[in-house]
Amino acid sequence: MKRCMCLAFALMMGLPLTAAEAGALEEKSAVDFDFGGDLRLRYDFTNNLPDEKHGEKGHTDYARVRTRLWGKVTADRLEFFVRVADEFRYYNSRESDKGKQRFPDVVFVDNLYLKYSDLFDFVDVKVGRQEMAFGAKRIISDGTGGDGSRSNYFDAVRLTFKFDQKRTLDAFAVYQKADDWLPTVGHTHDAKSKGTKGYDYETSGYDQDEYGAGLYYQDRSNDALGWDAYYVFKVEESIHSYDRGSFIDAVNGLEGSDRDNFKTHTLGIRLLPRFSKTLTGELELAGQFGDEGHSALMAYGGLTYARKDWAMSPTFTAAVQYMSGDEDGWAGDNAWHPVFNRETGVGEAVAPMFNKYAYNNFLYPHLKVELKPFANHKLAFQTGPMFAPVSEKGAPDGGDYGTFRGYYAQVKYTLDIGKMTEARWLDGVAMAFTGEYLSKGDYFKDGDQGDALFGRMELTYKF
Repeated sequence: MKRCMCLAFALMMGLPLTAAEAGALEEKSAVDFDFGGDLRLRYDFTNNLPDEKHGEKGHTDYARVRTRLWGKVTADRLEFFVRVADEFRYYNSRESDKGKQRFPDVVFVDNLYLKYSDLFDFVDVKVGRQEMAFGAKRIISDGTGGDGSRSNYFDAVRLTFKFDQKRTLDAFAVYQKADDWLPTVGHTHDAKSKGTKGYDYETSGYDQDEYGAGLYYQDRSNDALGWDAYYVFKVEESIHSYDRGSFIDAVNGLEGSDRDNFKTHTLGIRLLPRFSKTLTGELELAGQFGDEGHSALMAYGGLTYARKDWAMSPTFTAAVQYMSGDEDGWAGDNAWHPVFNRETGVGEAVAPMFNKYAYNNFLYPHLKVELKPFANHKLAFQTGPMFAPVSEKGAPDGGDYGTFRGYYAQVKYTLDIGKMTEARWLDGVAMAFTGEYLSKGDYFKDGDQGDALFGRMELTYKF
């Protein structure tokens, strides 16, 4: 009965099966079930974090608890996967935040997909709510930019063509609704809701529907030079410029500058040269063009020197990260759009200066050091100055804002407790500590240039 159900399910999903494949599916009666989950506990401390309006936020400290449970059913090449999640918070301060995201908040469907592997012996097909990330995650990595790290799924169809073990091509199509269209359990979430009723996550990031399609090719067949190439087409529906990070238009009363169905095309290449056993590089360049004369650029270049034979196995990286900008902020014609990547990015003390973490008008030369002081321990440090290559209009004195965002430093310490002991009950337990500092420059308003601080303690458990 189970094998018949699996075969019928595959046919209903429209997955083409050859006669041999159908026969093999019928012959194999085993159906495997698996389940698991994870728990993430965080306590965050912030002070004077920047905001997208060249100002700063006050002090906050709060706990956040995320729980996820998943189940998986596999039958030969078919896999059905579902994961539900919930995250609630407890704010010690600010007072105005104490009503947000309180227990139990909202239980939602975090993943729900069907996967068929090795179709025609070289294509994997994945349909449904899923996570996707390619390359260094600068283009595709987080489909739900409006809710932080609560979720990062895409509602998508993805085909992975496996030419061999080192060469793949992914073709995907994505449709992200502003609000979750699948059933949820818990508080009502609405932009107008108050207090404990809920918090408007704006799932797609900007209270708008977004959709697109793309190709991402990865080639690691040459050990001396790996490379990626990609193209992504995206449509952002009913874009309001003041919702997209440019409060300048709203200030100037230009609220008629909405953009409906704003289209962008992004093409890029990523090179990974290996110069020697210890020296490697990375170069990524992407161009973007779209409606109304939009054109923008993203670039990253870095060199990494790694010595595994030295004490603590140090890795040293010198790099520069750049996203183009415009004097009109994100509504400008030359401001970089993050496509489908709206992760925290460089750091928690940096991301809030961009609306919904949409990095643009950004230049960051920096140094990074990674160490392994003990087995299963990692220590990472990065630092550098940050700039806005283009002066933005709209300063209170009638002029432009400055171009120095500030000097930034970050330290992270992680330890895998589960691998440090033979105690079975600690398997899957890990801890992490993060500290960040940003000394603000003249990019920010006078009176809003206090040093920004961020601290985080995190405990995770996977089972």
